[in-house]
Amino acid sequence: MASPAQAGAFALQAGSVPVSRSRFVGYLVLAGLINASIAAFLLCRLPAAHSPSLTALIVRAVLYVAISALAGLGGSRFYWNRSSTPFASDPPLSFARFALANAAGWVWVPAVVLLSAQDSPAAPTLAVIGAVLVATGLRRIIPAAAVPFQRFAAELDERELFAQSLLTSTREAHPYVIAVCLYVAVFALNETETQEASALFALCAFLMAWKLTLAPAGTSPVNTRKRNGAVRLASIAALAIFVTLFALFYGVDSRNRTLAAAAASTQNAAASQAQQQPAHPAEFVSGFGGYESIILWPVPEKKPILAPIPIRPDLDAARNKKPQVFHFDGSYWYFQPPGTRPGPQAHLAHGSPLEANIRSTNSLPLTMEAHQNLGVPIRLNCCREIHVTLENHEGSWSPIALGVLLTDSAAPGKPDLYLGLQPILSTQPGHTPATSSATSETLTFPIPAHARIRKFDEITIVFAPDDQRVLIGPKIAIRQFELIPR
Repeated sequence: MASPAQAGAFALQAGSVPVSRSRFVGYLVLAGLINASIAAFLLCRLPAAHSPSLTALIVRAVLYVAISALAGLGGSRFYWNRSSTPFASDPPLSFARFALANAAGWVWVPAVVLLSAQDSPAAPTLAVIGAVLVATGLRRIIPAAAVPFQRFAAELDERELFAQSLLTSTREAHPYVIAVCLYVAVFALNETETQEASALFALCAFLMAWKLTLAPAGTSPVNTRKRNGAVRLASIAALAIFVTLFALFYGVDSRNRTLAAAAASTQNAAASQAQQQPAHPAEFVSGFGGYESIILWPVPEKKPILAPIPIRPDLDAARNKKPQVFHFDGSYWYFQPPGTRPGPQAHLAHGSPLEANIRSTNSLPLTMEAHQNLGVPIRLNCCREIHVTLENHEGSWSPIALGVLLTDSAAPGKPDLYLGLQPILSTQPGHTPATSSATSETLTFPIPAHARIRKFDEITIVFAPDDQRVLIGPKIAIRQFELIPR
């Protein structure tokens, strides 16, 4: 028989070390939540179709909620079986009741994952709702242990007068944890780290709901409590399926609108420039007696306007563990210092750097850059490196290096990340100069997992020629970018 000093404690794995009831509950809740989250991150994705049917989305929502609940059930059951005597001081609590209470939170995980991938503010709200439902459900079946202050006060009831005023309550860590988590969660939400913010807000909500919810005054039959728990879970699961269905609709619509806007912007820019400028390469000069700056666009391909919206990678596609390829269809900039970009009177033309002869007519160096707008944001921590494929007509007599700049154009101030310079090997001494055909080459630029930007939607290529070639535009063209996942 357990002594009073052992009340409210039990051992894990035939336990040599007693673990408090609240800590054991925390282990089980955390294990189920981690398993449910892993399953959601791996399996809960937007459909590939741009116009999925309502039936397909409903089936997908039901499967996502069921998978998350089953994964959470497996994680909690594993740790439950590893304990020898759960709740040794209380009557045995069945795992079924415990699982019913926790499943009220597991069913919200798919919707939180889908919405956080779109950086939706609804994700933290749903995470808070799920955490509160789990805390209140557990409070109904796991009454709070007696507060040490109250037990100590009962022992002093028969002592001298004013002894009660000398008592001090035990300090708890919950307020400090809630305060720190709230501060970090707000900071993460401001940095568009929606997934991390959702997890922190959920932890705060769980602790607050657990501390503020009163334990049940009386007990009811076990069968009645199980039936009430099952009915409560069924109603919550139905609502979670509806919210998950909305998250799928929202994700598909947001992805389609982003792709349509990017495609329309590219087509409009190409059409307006095609009307203003001839579509054949020419020879241009920059500086006094020439143009102040030049923007060179690739020659538009003649295709019938029958193709659907071009498919571009999105935030959800970064989890496919497959390289994402972007064919270069941007523009080349030519300008001189002190300018950092082409001026308002820049000359627009169509052509290829491999054929166009662009040079400076004064002693100022000529800066050449290639700019590619991806159309959709790509998370920085999803890619470990970027491969830049180019074609070179320069030859090996003048070394040239290539720099890569990643920019988040949607963030205030348009922050960027510089990946450094890489030499173009085909321009280095010892290589045979290209004559009739261009030399193809691929450069690799590692991407750090943590930087001052969290995502990027623009890639800038900076050409750095040797001092002997600073007055002439390099005859190098960018063909494609390939993002390699981590």
